[in-house]
Amino acid sequence: MAPTRSETSPGAVLAERLTKDLTRLRGQIVEDPLRNPVRELSQRLSRDMEAGLLGLDDLAQLVDHLDLEAFAGRCRHTRDYLITDGIIPGTEAVPAAVKQLSFDLTSFDAFAAFWSRRHETLVFTGHPTFALARKTRERLADHAADNTEPTEGAGLPDPDITLSLEHEQAEAALRHAAAAVHDLNRAVLAEGRAKFPDDWKKLTPAPIGLATWIGYDMDGRTDIGWGSVIRHRVHEKAIRLDLYKDQLEALGPVVASITETVAAAAARAHAHVEAFSKDLTTAEGLITAANALTDDKDNLTSLKGVIAELDEITASTDDADVALETAAIAAGMRTFRLGMGDIHFRLNAAQVRHAARSILELSSGQDLFGRGPLDEMSRLIAGVKEVSVNFRSLAVEQGASARLFIAMKQIIKHIDADAPIRLLIAECENPLTVLAAIYQAKRFGVASHVDVCPLFETAVSLDRGRRILDVLLAQAPYRDQARKRGRICIETGFSDAGRFMGQVPAGLAIERLQGQLADAMTKHRLADLDAVIFDTHGDSMGRGAHPDSIVDRCLYALSPWARAKFRDRNIDLTHEQSYQGGDGYVWFTNDCLARRTLAGILRAIRIAEETPTAEDPFYQRTSASLDFYHAVKRRQEELFRDPSYNLALGTIGLPLLPQTGSRKSKRQFDRHADEETSLRRIRAIPHNGMLQQLGFLANIMGGLGQAIAVEPEAYYQLRQDSDRFDRIMRLVNRARQGSDMKIFLAYISIYSGSFWATRPLSGQEPELEDACAVLAETLADDSRYFAGTQLAARLRSDAIQLSRALAEMGFDAANLSGQTDESLDLLHAVRLALLQHSFLLAARLPAHSADGTLPRREVLERVLSLDFEGVARALDEAGPDPALLAVENLSEYATYPGPKAPEKMNGGDLRREFRRVGELNHRISIGIANHYAAIG
Repeated sequence: MAPTRSETSPGAVLAERLTKDLTRLRGQIVEDPLRNPVRELSQRLSRDMEAGLLGLDDLAQLVDHLDLEAFAGRCRHTRDYLITDGIIPGTEAVPAAVKQLSFDLTSFDAFAAFWSRRHETLVFTGHPTFALARKTRERLADHAADNTEPTEGAGLPDPDITLSLEHEQAEAALRHAAAAVHDLNRAVLAEGRAKFPDDWKKLTPAPIGLATWIGYDMDGRTDIGWGSVIRHRVHEKAIRLDLYKDQLEALGPVVASITETVAAAAARAHAHVEAFSKDLTTAEGLITAANALTDDKDNLTSLKGVIAELDEITASTDDADVALETAAIAAGMRTFRLGMGDIHFRLNAAQVRHAARSILELSSGQDLFGRGPLDEMSRLIAGVKEVSVNFRSLAVEQGASARLFIAMKQIIKHIDADAPIRLLIAECENPLTVLAAIYQAKRFGVASHVDVCPLFETAVSLDRGRRILDVLLAQAPYRDQARKRGRICIETGFSDAGRFMGQVPAGLAIERLQGQLADAMTKHRLADLDAVIFDTHGDSMGRGAHPDSIVDRCLYALSPWARAKFRDRNIDLTHEQSYQGGDGYVWFTNDCLARRTLAGILRAIRIAEETPTAEDPFYQRTSASLDFYHAVKRRQEELFRDPSYNLALGTIGLPLLPQTGSRKSKRQFDRHADEETSLRRIRAIPHNGMLQQLGFLANIMGGLGQAIAVEPEAYYQLRQDSDRFDRIMRLVNRARQGSDMKIFLAYISIYSGSFWATRPLSGQEPELEDACAVLAETLADDSRYFAGTQLAARLRSDAIQLSRALAEMGFDAANLSGQTDESLDLLHAVRLALLQHSFLLAARLPAHSADGTLPRREVLERVLSLDFEGVARALDEAGPDPALLAVENLSEYATYPGPKAPEKMNGGDLRREFRRVGELNHRISIGIANHYAAIG
């Protein structure tokens, strides 16, 4: 492999020297277990910085090198993640997967039944996971596809990421995914033609679909207006019609009239996009946009006629190749209709409950639980009258829930009459919430298009899942709606569950709920309907994505055991999985990766069928597996409630994260005033990201050591004998490989007053004595340090037990101490040196600025909170522009000296120094995230 630019760079030379130092320091742990190599290395870097032997330019070059190493590792991981059966699939990956899955389908009826139903839906979701700039993600995908090494690191995220930019990137990913689905449909048709030459034209392949909630996810957000919802949906229609037009034009005259119809519809859709891109907050703008859409008599809102024409050409043509292409295009139209994917709207249960109280005419203090409200809502649903709406109705509606249903109605009337729409209800713990949504669906005339889908993500909803499903499926209005739609849909959330109860217990609780759905459908005689399970895991370990492979990802979220529960009851199951934001779009950034991803998903279907679960001891030895689940869950719940956990993460970890998306890190809908420092106010992805940045993935590992230690030999054997437990422990081991308690302790140590008080005792840094004294006094009683040390003490013994258990299970014994790799350690050491540098800069400031407006105490508080840009802005405001201080060529002479130029530090003024520290801090954050192959 050709050498990269970094191998001879100054940063690489410095990294090599520091790596040797780190190796030597690690070797000394054997004699003194209390030594902390990362902290000691950061101290050496800090001393060199304050002595002028290292400057920010030197550290920036080092960060360049470490950034490149981390990004190169991410490229290799992305490549390897999609390897199936030891082979890197190429352009024939999808046809090969189709052939493999079709091997046992020896009759046309069996072949058609398998390939004509939806097995998987890939849902493109958002959230703040756009840590890689768009161009960086494209480079990542290209290197992974071509098996090449990068010569440039990841750098910082795109600045000012907006919802529109996220929607644009989702559309790009959907394009590549749609092209791969088209290839899949063609491959199914080609395989059918080869196996069943007399019948293949009757095939309607539809094994994989796409969906998106980008622009439609209202859960916890107030920044998505009705206008953007309609604009996004019209834009998706325009893009989809353009894609159909391109496919039809490639076929030539045989489909000329169809091409003309679709081309005209595409032009009209683009005009509608233009109309809804105007200012819709004015009466004039609303009228112009609304009328442009509703008065368009030639607006195409259904493809049924077009599909019928294509089907006729397929059936009548003697050209088998033309027939295959027209059949494939028709299959795509049946899957996508007039959009880039199915629409997933999302609301929080609290917003629907507010509507329920209004429907039932209840005050906020009255109880919504119990038989009475359920019976009353059922009565109201039976008698509800449909109302008509227009775009004025949408513009003036204040209720979040009603506004969403009005938007659905306008989409169905004027954009896509055949579109299925999913309403996801987050934090749904009460069947009445679902019934309230069904009431509104009937009231606004969209019940025939909408699947109401409760999201089980809280500990309460997962623990009570069986009872919630049992009550819900017993309700006549729900049963009627499910039969009308032909399916029962639930959503399971690995995100909030993963932080409330720990990732491993969350995964197990979700698996149990998936099986309970199969039982409930059978019990309530609904097994003739389809089951749809949307697993909203993300692309990181902290959100339920298995780190080993695309196949493991699919089989971890929906295990072979859970799939078998539906198969054994003859229930057709559609699995939906989330590809989340920038991290998830990686897999669909180019056509090559999209095809490989689809091939891996298809491969997982076959592996699930071939994996025996009846004899899996994890399900047979229920006492051991339940003890394991309850022990880990209990410890994780204690951890999440632990004030020291909340304080350490919330005050130290959150500022380490750069802005990586349009969704805010903290919820816009606050819960209680007394949760000011509670992690409940911080979303799941930032919560997980903070753990990455502090070097210890507690939400995956916490409690497992103690749980296994109860009966270690049994669990060691279980790992050997159980497919499910082995997959869980491989995830845990990956988390352990990226975790080191000593890194967390190194971060905590810089908030120790005694650390700063003793630093000058060597006598080698006399110039720092005053600054260290200021820091020692400021941090003498700092709660962050005490919270961090308490937390470490509670986690450490469990971490040691886990490392020993993993070694006994056959995992890498060389990493028994939990040490992470050198490149990751160096990133932490460099950041710790930078943070110390910033603390000392602030401590050396005069007690008050020249005008008395900026006391040192305020600067120190901001620096200790790692708000470097805020400090720089405060310094900007506290003194004149440095450029004005440098002015000398004035004609008029003055003897008054005025203010002095700002203090210089290593060649730059303080405000520049703080900004550079902040930038390098965030670049390190991206490098660390790349070591985990995702952020959060």
